[in-house]
Amino acid sequence: MVQTTKRTALTATSLSAALVLAACGGDNGENGEADAGQAETGGEFSTYLCEPQSLTPGMSTEVCGAGVLEQLFTGLTEMDYEANEPVAGVAESWESEDNITWTFELGEDWTFHNGEELTAQTFVDTFNWTVDPDNAQANAEYYDFIAGYSDVVEGEADELEGVSAVDDYTLEIVLEEPFGQLPALLSLVGFSPLPEAAYDDMDAFESAPVGNGRYEMDGEWEHDVQIVVNRFEEWSGEQPGAADRIEFRIYNDVSTAYQDVQAGNLDLLYNAPPENIPMMEDDFGDNQGSFETGTLTFLGIPTYQDDYADVEIRQALSMAVDRQEIIDNIFDGALTAAGSFLPPVLPEGREDACEYCEFDPERAASLYEEAGGASELTVYFNSGAGHDAWVEAVSNQWRENLPIDDVSFQSLEFAQYLDLLEEGEIEGPYRLGWTLSYPSAQESLEPMYSSTASRNYTGFASDEFDERIAQANAADADDAVEAYQHAEDILLEELPVIPMWFERQDVVWSENIDNVHITPRGLPQVERVEVQN
Repeated sequence: MVQTTKRTALTATSLSAALVLAACGGDNGENGEADAGQAETGGEFSTYLCEPQSLTPGMSTEVCGAGVLEQLFTGLTEMDYEANEPVAGVAESWESEDNITWTFELGEDWTFHNGEELTAQTFVDTFNWTVDPDNAQANAEYYDFIAGYSDVVEGEADELEGVSAVDDYTLEIVLEEPFGQLPALLSLVGFSPLPEAAYDDMDAFESAPVGNGRYEMDGEWEHDVQIVVNRFEEWSGEQPGAADRIEFRIYNDVSTAYQDVQAGNLDLLYNAPPENIPMMEDDFGDNQGSFETGTLTFLGIPTYQDDYADVEIRQALSMAVDRQEIIDNIFDGALTAAGSFLPPVLPEGREDACEYCEFDPERAASLYEEAGGASELTVYFNSGAGHDAWVEAVSNQWRENLPIDDVSFQSLEFAQYLDLLEEGEIEGPYRLGWTLSYPSAQESLEPMYSSTASRNYTGFASDEFDERIAQANAADADDAVEAYQHAEDILLEELPVIPMWFERQDVVWSENIDNVHITPRGLPQVERVEVQN
C-alpha cells in the first residue's frame, strides 16, 4: 500500500451534489457553484472578524484566530475543499506503506516572511515545542497519534519519538497506530511551522506572527480593532492570494457589521445576524448566499443517568421532535434538519441515514411509554447565546407528543456549563454543537463518541463503535468512506446525542468583491476573493 500526492492547484470548479462547500459571487447558481477560471489579482478589501483568542498556531482553537492564521501560515498540507482531499503545502509529496510510517518530501524554496529557510528540522522543532506541557498549547491533543506523545505529556521524554528529519527536506512521522487521515489532519493550523524568532519572545510573536503563508502581517494585531495583512510575494505555493491586501476588521456586534456592508464600509460578512437573514436578498441581491457547513447542533443525552440508559427512550425523544417546524418558525428556514451524524458536506454524509430523526409522534409515544420514560425532565443549555427559544420549542413538543408532564430548564454560563459536562453532573438533555476543525469523518465522530474521547460527555461507550473507528482510521483515505459510515451506523441506532440540524453560513458582500467561497468550518477563503474595483 502506497499513498502519494503531488502538488495540485486549487480550482474554482463546480462541486458535486454531495459536496456543496463553496460559493462564488456574481453568477453563482442556486447551490453556490463557482465558475472555473483564473482568479483576478490585485486590489484590497475588508472582511469581518471577531476578536481572536490567540494568533499562536498551537493555541488557536476557534474560528476567529483560524481565519487569520490560515493566511499567515502554510503547513505540510492544505485542503482542497472542492475535492475534499489534502493537497501539497510545504510538503510536495508524501507516502506510506502501512499508514503508520509516513515520509513527507518538502519543497526546497520555502521561507518565512523574515527570510528564514524552512527545513524538515523546522517541523521537528515546532511539533516538539507544541506538545511540550510547559508550553500549554491547546492544539497539543491533536498530536496524540504520533509515537511518543504520551511519554512527552507525562514527562518521561523531552521529544516526540515519532518525528524526525531524515535530511534537510525529508520529514518522517511515525504513528502509534495506522491513521490514513494524517495528511488531512496536518492541514490544521495547529501543525503550522514556527520560525526561530517565535521561541525568542512568544508574546511578541503573538502580536505580529511571522509565518510562511500567502499573506504576511502589516504591523501588529490591534486588539478589538483590526489585523491587516499583505500578500507575500515570495510565497512558494501554486495559488497565491488574489488580493494584494486584506483588512480583517474586528467587530463585537455582527449587526453593526451587516450595516457597514450595506453602507459600503465593509466588503465581506460571513455570518449575518439571524434577524437580517430574511432580508438578505432584498438588501444585497446577488451579493449574498446561504451555504452549508459541517457544524452540527445536537441535544446530548447523559446515558449514565438511569432515566436515559434505555436506547428506546433516546429514540423516542428524537422522534418526538419536529425539527423542520422549529427551523421554519424560529430560524426562518435558515438551517438544515439533521438526518445523520456525518455532515452532508462530507463525502461520507448521508442526508437521511437516521431512522429515528424522522418526526413520528405516535411511534415515539409508544416507545417512550413502553420503556418507562420519566414524566419530568431537566434540559440544560448555555445562556446568552440565543438558544432559549428553540430549546423551549423542543420541550413543548416533548410535552405535547410524549407522556411528559413537566420540563424545567438549567441555563448556565458556558464555563460553568462545561464544568458540569466534564464532571458528569448533567441530569438531562443538554445543548451543544460540534464544528469541524478539518473536513473529515474521523473529526466528526471519534472526538465526540469514542469511549476514551475527552469530549464524550454522554457516557456512551461501545466496543463495536471503537473497533469500527479504528478500522476506518487504519484504511487508506480513498477506502475509508464506507468504513466511517459503518461506525456512524452504531450512533444512528444508539443515539447518544439527538442530531438537530446542520448550520448554514449566511454571507453578504459588497459590490467591490466577487468569488466568495465558504469552507465546511464556515470560514471564507479570503485568499480567493477577487477585488472588482
